[in-house]
Amino acid sequence: METRPEKSQALTRLALCVILAVGLYAGAGKLPQLEPWREWLEGHKIEAIAAAAAVLYGVSLLLFPLPKEGEDGVEPEPNAGPCAGYEPTEGPL
Repeated sequence: METRPEKSQALTRLALCVILAVGLYAGAGKLPQLEPWREWLEGHKIEAIAAAAAVLYGVSLLLFPLPKEGEDGVEPEPNAGPCAGYEPTEGPL
C-alpha cells in the first residue's frame, strides 16, 4: 500500500511527538512542581500522554508546516507551456 509523501510526513511527525510525549511523561514523575497533579497523572496516563502529544504536534505544525498537497518545492518555469518538459522520442506522426 502506497501512501502519499504528505501522509507519510504527517505520520512520522505524529509518531515522533508521541515518543517525545512518553519521554516527557516518564520524566515528569521526578518533578516536584507536578506534585499537586501526580495522582491525576498516575490515574490518567494515556490521557496525559495523548494531550502532550497533541500539543507537541500542534507546535510542530506551527513551527514547521507540512507542504500543501501537490506542492513539491519545485517552482514551475514562468513561460512553461502545457508541453514543457516533453521530449518526443520519435519523429512526427
